[in-house]
Order: sequence, then C-alpha cells, then structure tokens
Amino acid sequence: MNSNFKLKIKNYIEWLRALPESKKKIILWAVVGVLAVVMGFFWVRGAINSFSKIGEGIGEIKMPQINTSDMPSLNLQGIENQIEQNVTPSDSSQIK
Repeated sequence: MNSNFKLKIKNYIEWLRALPESKKKIILWAVVGVLAVVMGFFWVRGAINSFSKIGEGIGEIKMPQINTSDMPSLNLQGIENQIEQNVTPSDSSQIK
C-alpha cells in the first residue's frame, strides 16, 4: 500500500512538471487561495474567542464613582446678551 501511494504521488508530480508554465501558476495560486481562506477562518475564530475573553474581563472592572455634588455650577443665562453688547457694529458685519 505504501509503495502504491508513493507511485501515485510520483505520477502526479510528473504530470505537474509536464504542464505549461501558465497552468502551473494557476494551480499554485488556487492552492494559495484555498490555504488563505482556511487560515483566515481559523484567524477569525481565534480573534472572536480572544475578544470574548476581553469582554468578560472588562465586565469585571468596577470604575470608581466621582462625587460631583460639591462642584460649582455654571450659569450661562444672559451670556448671549453680553456677547452681543461686546461686539461692535464693524465686528458684526464680519460675523455674518
């Protein structure tokens, strides 16, 4: 059985050697394409697995609470009136 397998491989290699150069390139790129798809499949599967592990780890992180009750509040009422009073008539023509 082993010698039969070796003979088949040898015949297949001889058949490939007898092909014209353009057909050899087509076969080569077809093999490369198939391998790229297979490797891409495993890469995507591994990336999804890694991202899910990262997501589980992030879910366990507890961010500290910041107390903002003692922060001063900002009162912006009337700021439009102050801006309009500070703009001179020559400046207003440039704004529009």
